Amino acid sequence: MTMVAVLLVSLMPLLPWLSIYAIVRHGPFPNRWWKGENALGFGLFVGIVAFALGFFGPMVLAPGANQGPMLGIFITGPAGLALGLVWGMIRAMRRRIAA
Repeated sequence: MTMVAVLLVSLMPLLPWLSIYAIVRHGPFPNRWWKGENALGFGLFVGIVAFALGFFGPMVLAPGANQGPMLGIFITGPAGLALGLVWGMIRAMRRRIAA
């Protein structure tokens, strides 16, 4: 294994925590904790929710289906991330126009 691969594998467990930090820091809800909200926070929030629904939903609704979790990995997660980023950019443009 190369040094880069070892570094990437060792940093992978930090990815969920970094995602949670980004959502909390740049989250989708306008309140006192999310003063610095941006499109990245919206994208991560919607992407994680869509991923969870696509990953765990088929396990609950169709336990015998062996390809259920791939729905969340390949379809609903990336689609939710893309839609969340678009939603966040539209919201940011509206705020700039209104301000």
